[in-house]
Amino acid sequence: MIKINYFYSPEKESEINLEIWKSFIDSGEEGQRIYKEYNNDTYEIQLKAVTEVEQSGLPAIVEEILASSGMGALPILVVNNNVYKYGSFLLIDAIEDVLDIGLSIQVEEE
Repeated sequence: MIKINYFYSPEKESEINLEIWKSFIDSGEEGQRIYKEYNNDTYEIQLKAVTEVEQSGLPAIVEEILASSGMGALPILVVNNNVYKYGSFLLIDAIEDVLDIGLSIQVEEE
């Protein structure tokens, strides 16, 4: 099982990143079935909004990064209890690397 935790600032997180995560979470059992069929593994995703006021209850590795780098270190992507990326990074590239899949997104213009 691949455990993915994404810690982000609700004030600064892009809507596109949250939509990417939402699509994985909404895929539910069907998404898990397809992933397991092709990769012989499963994944679990948890998102956590982090504010300057409320930083208790975070994993020690996340607290350490926030203590040394401040809120600018967000977002922080933790995979299997290890920090995978933090700060400024392309979420799609990170997910593709972690889950060994290809992603494509479409953004509708308003």
